[in-house]
Amino acid sequence: MKIKTLFLLFCLTTTQVLGDIWLSKGMKEFDEITSYSFATIVTILTFLLTNYWIYLGVFSLIISLVIYLVAISKHDLSFVLPIHSSSYVLNLILAGLILGENIPFYRWISTSLITVGVLFVGLSESQTAPPLNSQKVSKKFSKLPFFLGPMGISKSWLTIMVISLADAAGDVFLALGMKQIGEIKLTSFSDTLKKIKQIVTNSGILIGITCQAIAFFSFIAILTWADISFVRPATALTYIFSMLGAKFLLQETIKNQKLIGIIFIGFGIITHR
Repeated sequence: MKIKTLFLLFCLTTTQVLGDIWLSKGMKEFDEITSYSFATIVTILTFLLTNYWIYLGVFSLIISLVIYLVAISKHDLSFVLPIHSSSYVLNLILAGLILGENIPFYRWISTSLITVGVLFVGLSESQTAPPLNSQKVSKKFSKLPFFLGPMGISKSWLTIMVISLADAAGDVFLALGMKQIGEIKLTSFSDTLKKIKQIVTNSGILIGITCQAIAFFSFIAILTWADISFVRPATALTYIFSMLGAKFLLQETIKNQKLIGIIFIGFGIITHR
């Protein structure tokens, strides 16, 4: 792996984790969200707009999103996401050091299994077919309600499922949009403006950002009652959904070797609590 690529992914991971940590620190100052009435939504929005930890977290995540768009414009989605898996371990470390969360031993084990699985997924190379039409792809996704699922699933795992599905859909649509736009090479101011215009007018990018927004608001909601050291590793479900999207929607060739990684992820999630 080239040094430039390694540095790019390091910056992606670091900004993502710091964004999660600051958001968690901010949302811990808010009471647990138990309803989604108009009054509650207004209260939440007021809190989000007045808490400086939220601002810091959002700023970190915006930087992470920009780095992510650059990364997926150069590399396959099924390559970028697995390498990003080191964020799980870093997340636990910073949750303990900065947030003072008590991280049980079994959580370290389950997170390690998830990390190994995601890394193993990334060991094999992926080949990408020509970009698809984003309007055709978007029809394959149904609208995701905020909370929907069978009875018997805990509120935390139901929310994690929503986060993972929305996040994975966002990953796939963003990758689709960036593959249509092409690799980002900002050689001049006019070239920069041209790329920005292509990004903000691309239907795949817009759908992807909408999905990411759903994942984001679900994520900050769960942080009011669950630890970040539990939430972030559990959302490794995103990788499984993203791999399926990369294979069937982006037509990336996912080798059988990656199934072993998915098994590790599955065991990690099953033992995670």
